[in-house]
Amino acid sequence: MKNQNRLRHTSTTSVIQKASLRKGVVLIKGNQNQILQQLNGFCPNLIGQLKNLTEEDWSTQSRCDDWTVKDVMAHLSSVLTNYLIFIDSAKNEENILDDPNSSRDEPGTLDGKSLAGRLSERAKETSRSFDSKDVLINELELRFQRLLDGFNSCQDNQWHLPAYHPVNWVSVQGILLWTLFESTIHAWDALNAVDEKYLVDEGLAPLLPEYFCDKLINRWFKTTDSTESPSQTLAVNFGTLNGLRIASAIGKLDIEELPINSFDSDAEIHTSPSEFALLITGRKSLSKSIEDTSTQLTGNQSHVDSFSRWFTGS
Repeated sequence: MKNQNRLRHTSTTSVIQKASLRKGVVLIKGNQNQILQQLNGFCPNLIGQLKNLTEEDWSTQSRCDDWTVKDVMAHLSSVLTNYLIFIDSAKNEENILDDPNSSRDEPGTLDGKSLAGRLSERAKETSRSFDSKDVLINELELRFQRLLDGFNSCQDNQWHLPAYHPVNWVSVQGILLWTLFESTIHAWDALNAVDEKYLVDEGLAPLLPEYFCDKLINRWFKTTDSTESPSQTLAVNFGTLNGLRIASAIGKLDIEELPINSFDSDAEIHTSPSEFALLITGRKSLSKSIEDTSTQLTGNQSHVDSFSRWFTGS
């Protein structure tokens, strides 16, 4: 059976790689070591901060609609468990969809909007299954460390292997990017709700643009304009770091990395990677960020409305 799975997986691999090449997608950029280094340090820090929360903190409304702080961390614990299953299956060169007991959706058939209701209820159900915050924290720490161990043990030739995700077939590297995103954003969702001084982790935030630019991933959180809408370009300037260019044209919305000071666009926003992570995920509006001077906009002011239309939350 395992040999049969490998044959089917080889076929799946070929399809994914060919499709990715047609779209000009790079399956691996080679900075996984930097991401892992940051995540390896982030995990114990997150656990330490969660242990300092009171019971009242855990029942506080988080920055995610309809979720308490406990619900957010229960969701993250489930996500980490699934990601370990995804990368183990990839590293073993097995197609996870071949499991007759699996009820997983075909990749590419779902997006953030179609999954929102299902994820919300599932997180609250998982949250109720943990009797106390200590049990949840211990389980989260265990699951996070197991996933990091799975990534840390990856061989160089395994990072490009195709891996399942409900949004799309990605690679093991892609699941690492998902882990980076989910951990960074949901830590903010939980901890900023009880302490407004908590910012998106400044070690992880500069690494998030690779996630935002990945065409196999970003369909999850972006909304394209109609084909009749006028073309627009918006540059994102992070100062001493490479920036981003967001381009909307003929029903497409592309996000690509740009070298420092090579911007050519209708408008440009100057902000930090931590602030931009909140903007592109809909946790903070661009107009609010401009108002409190966390972000500065030059050029076409209509791009404030366009940005809010493109990125409605994830």
